Amino acid sequence: MISKDTINKILEYARVEEVVGDFVHLKRAGANFKGVCPFHDEKTPSFVVSPAKNIYKCFGCGAAGDPLKFVMEHEHLSYPEGLKYLAAKYKIEIEETDTPLTEEQKSEQTAKESLLIAMKYAAKYYHDALLNTEEGKLVGLSYFHFRGFTDKTIHDFELGYAADSFENFTKSAQKAGYQLNILEKAGLVRTKDEQHSYDFFRARVMFPIHNLSGKVVAFGGRIMSKDVKQAKYINSPETEIYTKGKLVYGIFQAKNEIRKQDACYLVEGYTDVLSFYQAGIANVVASSGTALTKEQVKLIKRFSNNIILIYDGDQAGINAALRGVDIMLEEDMNVKVVVLPNGEDPDSFVKANGSEATLQFIEENKKDFIFFKSEILLKSAKNDPSLKASSIRNIVESIALIQDPIRKAYYTKECSMLAELSEDILIKEVNKFSIHLHKQRKHLSGLADIQIAKDLIDLSVKIEPEIIAEDSSKNILAIQEKEILRVLFQHGHRVMKDEELVIHYILNHIEGIPFSDALCLKIFNTCIEHYDKGVPFEQLQNEGFYQDDEIKTFIIDLNISPYQLSPKWESDYSIIVKSNERVWENDVISTINRFMYHKILERLKIIDQEIKELSADQTDENYALIEQKLFEKLTLQNSKKEIAKIPGTVIFK
Repeated sequence: MISKDTINKILEYARVEEVVGDFVHLKRAGANFKGVCPFHDEKTPSFVVSPAKNIYKCFGCGAAGDPLKFVMEHEHLSYPEGLKYLAAKYKIEIEETDTPLTEEQKSEQTAKESLLIAMKYAAKYYHDALLNTEEGKLVGLSYFHFRGFTDKTIHDFELGYAADSFENFTKSAQKAGYQLNILEKAGLVRTKDEQHSYDFFRARVMFPIHNLSGKVVAFGGRIMSKDVKQAKYINSPETEIYTKGKLVYGIFQAKNEIRKQDACYLVEGYTDVLSFYQAGIANVVASSGTALTKEQVKLIKRFSNNIILIYDGDQAGINAALRGVDIMLEEDMNVKVVVLPNGEDPDSFVKANGSEATLQFIEENKKDFIFFKSEILLKSAKNDPSLKASSIRNIVESIALIQDPIRKAYYTKECSMLAELSEDILIKEVNKFSIHLHKQRKHLSGLADIQIAKDLIDLSVKIEPEIIAEDSSKNILAIQEKEILRVLFQHGHRVMKDEELVIHYILNHIEGIPFSDALCLKIFNTCIEHYDKGVPFEQLQNEGFYQDDEIKTFIIDLNISPYQLSPKWESDYSIIVKSNERVWENDVISTINRFMYHKILERLKIIDQEIKELSADQTDENYALIEQKLFEKLTLQNSKKEIAKIPGTVIFK
């Protein structure tokens, strides 16, 4: 097991913005960073990273945690593997104890981990075969050198060679201790019958496919033999660690440069990526010869919203570019297209012209998608009215995919000029298709989404007023209870003007008042219990109860906000905004007052219901109880009025 000292050192060194930044394109937002969440599908960034608190929080899906939890969830790692990942990143030597592993820890050796280990072995095996075997050097290495790839490029991408043999790899892997069933699941070995297995990749140069963290999850292999019956390229089958449509080739090598340049070049093949990379254009990835998918676009979007498609100049390349444009627009990407001269591909073009001339060509010839698509489609339609109308409709459908209303309006105007049509007509067509898309995407459940109701006038959702009132009341109470916990965690250790600790002030004012939300009650009681045991308030979040995932996520919610106060108020407009740090004591008092106010409202509703039930049975005993209830109601109403009068107390009705 990893020693406690090593664990503490790893957690101390790991910085959330650096760990998350390896996988997500982060932009500064005041004291925090923001990006597109890697855990759910979103177009507007709601993923917030707080360097000060060393935590992250997604306000879209609720994902939250520290650097260790991020790598565990993103890379599907166990606790020890997550620690080892961070240790490797920060070059921390791992010290292990002699304590035996528990059964639970032993079970963490999952099928996915076994597949990754097998793939790592295979990558090393094929790479060694390329560099150190006679066949590998004669066939594979000669091919790569003939294609102009240097030893550094070969090393950086771990290129390899699979021998022209049915069982070389299978025997070597089994001899090294790898089980046949794992090799089969990894797509490295095929079984003919119970006694005969054979290598999946044979007589091919090998292109390992890495995931974001640099682990090999699949291979692409190019045939070296002259067997015309075999496919020129084959890829690993899909496995538990590899889904073809979710990865792009070269993303591990390119991600940092994509983030740095804030742009990604998208090409088709492995060698296109290698040639661009070798020429110094490292922000390049490939769809590996497959049709572009939404998942691949989302992966690129983590690092940049700007994507430049570079395709061959033949008709097949143009068609591929047209297909990819709509997928990227739907993901709200800024799309440019570059079509190379006929007969050229990115690999040949950069080798013939060099990096400087290639970048210059891209800059001079990249076209915004609207101009590219209009030029291609309208040119092919010529003067045929029917074909021209069909082409314009195709362009309009692409414009409707854009989420940003300003960009959508701009492209509509440009399209009207290119097509020589009234802008009003195109606006109606874009709106018509936008509504059609909206209907397809949105599935109403529960309360209606306000934006849908605005956009789709023909949709009608009936909601009973009683249900809205009940839900609103519960939501408000939950908010107030959460606010109590917020001020408790943020200010509980502070001393107020009358020299009373905030935690004591809170307890004195709300003691005996029950929390209606079960989780809030659980956290409040656990917090007080630890404090009563003498745990310093500042250390509460590091104690054992904080390891409860439900509590941990809740506390992260309290400590991080999706909003950031702009510094321009003071720097540009000389308006001094009182931050929470300046008025924390007022924050505590106001929060307690709001909590009390809504608890009174809750109690008044209960009293009214009790009076209604007692009135249904007119007995002397019930009349006496009603009188008591009325007196309690009057007292609470007076208290409510007094709280509402207190300056700084914001009351939501």
